[in-house]
Amino acid sequence: MKHTLVLAFASLLIAAPAAGAFAQTAPQGYKTLDMRDDASSWIQDPHVHEYYQATVDAFAHGPGHVDRTAFNRRFKEIFDDFAVSRHVPPKAMEDHLKRIPGETILIVTRDPKTLDSYDNFVLALFGPQG
Repeated sequence: MKHTLVLAFASLLIAAPAAGAFAQTAPQGYKTLDMRDDASSWIQDPHVHEYYQATVDAFAHGPGHVDRTAFNRRFKEIFDDFAVSRHVPPKAMEDHLKRIPGETILIVTRDPKTLDSYDNFVLALFGPQG
């Protein structure tokens, strides 16, 4: 499952300076970026840090007590804002990342050390960098 999450983030299309981005159904003018090459702009983005903290908060009482509805709602809030900041239609971002919250829950449930640090979280979501 970890590879699925990494590939979902890796294949995500990021907005070009004058446009936004997503899959084969993307509107004209959208550019792709392969995050396996360099995910640093995402890793450094405050929204991804916010998602890490939201995940830590969701797991505060253990994996058996994660409120999936609240977690999904918080994910949507964070990444809708992220989409706007990157000049990407929020619906396109939502459609592309719709499986990420569930996969994050599975990853953290299987390996709680994922939340020990932001670096661990980034490794789980984006794979090794460099």
